[in-house]
Parts: sequence; structure tokens; C-alpha cells
Amino acid sequence: MKLRLFHAKILSAPDAEPFDGELHIEGGKIVYAGSTDSAKDFSADREVDCGGNLLMSGFCNAHAHSAMCLFRGIADDLPLEDWLYDRIFPLEKNLTKDDVYWGTMLQIAEYVRNGITCVADMYFYPEAVVAAAKNADLCLALCYPSNSYAKGDILAEIEKNYLLYSTMSDRIRYFPGLHAEYSCEESLLMKVADFAIETGARTCIHLSETLKEVGDCTVRHGGLTPPQYLHKIGFFENGGIAAHCVYADKDDLALLKQCGVVPVINSGSNLKLASGIAPVYSMLGMEMHPALGTDGTASNNATSILREMYLYSCLQKQTMKDASAVPAEAAISAATKDGYAALGFKGGTLEEGQFADAVLIDLHAPNMRPLSDVRKNLVYSADNANVLMTVSGGKIVYERGKYFIGESLDKIYSECEKRKNRLMAQAGF
Repeated sequence: MKLRLFHAKILSAPDAEPFDGELHIEGGKIVYAGSTDSAKDFSADREVDCGGNLLMSGFCNAHAHSAMCLFRGIADDLPLEDWLYDRIFPLEKNLTKDDVYWGTMLQIAEYVRNGITCVADMYFYPEAVVAAAKNADLCLALCYPSNSYAKGDILAEIEKNYLLYSTMSDRIRYFPGLHAEYSCEESLLMKVADFAIETGARTCIHLSETLKEVGDCTVRHGGLTPPQYLHKIGFFENGGIAAHCVYADKDDLALLKQCGVVPVINSGSNLKLASGIAPVYSMLGMEMHPALGTDGTASNNATSILREMYLYSCLQKQTMKDASAVPAEAAISAATKDGYAALGFKGGTLEEGQFADAVLIDLHAPNMRPLSDVRKNLVYSADNANVLMTVSGGKIVYERGKYFIGESLDKIYSECEKRKNRLMAQAGF
């Protein structure tokens, strides 16, 4: 589809000044982003008057467990270990491929409503996740979140998925990975590390999320923190992404940077689970480029990158007692181009040749006026109600209350309710 979006205020990159212009899309890529006066004739299948609203890159959710939205509200107000071992693992024990498909579809509806066009999904049954994501043409990075409690040959599953999804599409990536150091036996961690070394693959894992995780790791591995231990066994030989990094100290961060590992910050989830606040200020001071994630809706309850941007910036201001710490532009970068880059995708900015992933933000709503600084308003004032349209892979997937994601909302809601009830009964809840 050839799409022309005009009469827009375009934010082409996080550090760019917004300008009045238009966007041309063809073949899922941006072919023009500039002023209307300089635009060449473009015969579009559809033209959209953006009404002077803000057009910017779609958001990247660089750490999620999409189908866990089936468990939204089921395990709230519990510490992480109780949340995981007493509630989530028993519920996940009976998950089927169809459960994951419909749970992912529900999450995709929330993604596109919130302007999210790129997702790193760490969950089971990747074939179901891919099938759901294709309905909305999401940019998708996959990772298998297995651990030593899982059944079957985990390494064989990772090898199969890596070979299949690494060559399927330029909008799909696969990261060999595991749930966490604390949930995996050393032999499994080393097998996946060896596979990543052999293939040149980047890895993915939960890392230094809680003080208990770090303390237990140092006891098990002769004083080594999780980043130090995983580095020792070669898990980060080719870089990767590490979710949370709440308790990564400066030595850990220096090691992660050296290894090419990108921290993914999940502020909302970490706050709700009382895990802590990641040292984003230190990361940025070391010229690292963190990405943003929401974690799953079983722990965060919402997948709002706009909310995560606010928390990303404001929590550091409070922690550092410095209102100038982590400005709005840094939060926008983490939510767009740094997220896309972390996952290895060509996107995150509105520039020619990039993926046609974009979100239209309402600038005429009361919470966005006056327009003193669009970027500041975006981070400190905007919420999901300001999302008017989401374009993913050149396809309009959400527009003013209407969803174009291959399944009806009524069907999605019905299937998810039914499957949630069955899983709860099977887990004895």
C-alpha cells in the first residue's frame, strides 16, 4: 500500500526539531519525509490529513511477555519470588499454543492502541506469537524464556527457532536466551552460551532484577555478580539484551558495555514489584543506550511506552535529586531509535529507507497545550488517549478507535476470558 500522511508536525528523530511536512510510504518503507513544498508527486492509495498533529516513529517495547496479559490482575500485590513461583509458573504450566496466540492478540490490540510497532517478546510457542504479530505487521524480536523447570530438549528448541526465524523476514529476529541465571542450571546456561558463540548470535536474559538474585548468584559463583558470571561462561560473547539491570553496579555496567549488551529498563514493572530503580543516569553517563520495555501485563498491568518514558526520566530526577537528569529527549530516544537498534532493526526514526512504523499523537487535546515544546509535552504530558493512529510496516493498524489487526476485539476478549478461566482452574486457583 502506498500511503501519504500530510499536514503533520514531524519529529524525525529524538534530537531533531519538529517541522511541518509529510510522509510518503511505499512497500513498508519510508520513501519521503520532509516539507510539502519539497515533496515530489506521489500517487498514494490513501492520503491522510494529520490535522497538524505530531507524527513520529512508532514506539519500541524492547522487553515484553505478550501472552502474559492472560494473567493480568491474577498475581498482583505479591513480591517477585512469590509472584513468579506461586502464581505465574503454575499458570504457565498448562499454556497451549492457542492460548499464546489469543493472549498475544489481546496484547497486540493494546500495543497498537498505545503506538507500539516494535516488540521484543520473550515467551513460549514462538509460532503462535509470529502468527499473531503478522496480523498487525509488528516488528518482532523473539526469545525463548525457558529454564531448568521446562520439559523437553530446551537447546534443541532454541536451535530450531533460531534457524527458522533468523531468516524468515527482515521484520523478525530471534535471540537465543533463557529466563534468568537463578532459574537455570549451569549446564543449560553453558549450552546456550556455546550455541550463541558458534552461531554469532546475540543473547537475551533477565539480569540483576532484584537484590536477592544478585546476592544468591555471588554465593553460587564465588562472588561473581550475574553479569560477571554470564560473561565468564561466554553468554554475552556476541552482545545481546538484558532486561531490568536494576542492581547492576558501575563495574557491571562497564562489563555490559564492553560486551555490547543493551540494558532494557522496565520501570513500571520494577516499581510495582518493589524490585527497585535501575541506574539509568549512570548508564547514560557511561554512553550506554538503554531501551525501554514494559515487561508483561501480569506484572506491569499496562503496556504504555508513554508512561514508561515519564518514569524513565522522572525516577532518575528523584534518585539523583537533579531535575535536569535524563531529559525528555533521552526518554524519547530510549523508546524509539535506541530500542530498534538494540533489537537489530532498521527503524526508530522517520527517515527515508527506514521501516514505515509511525504514530500520530494528538496535539489538540488540552493536556498538550500550549505547544511550548512538543518533545517535553510528549514525555511529561501525553498519555495513551493522545494516540490517534498507528502505522506498522506501512499498514494502518489503529485509527481513532478502530483496530485493523486481523481479529475482532469481541472475539479476542471472548477467547482470552475463556482461556484465563481454564488456566486458573487447572492451576487450582
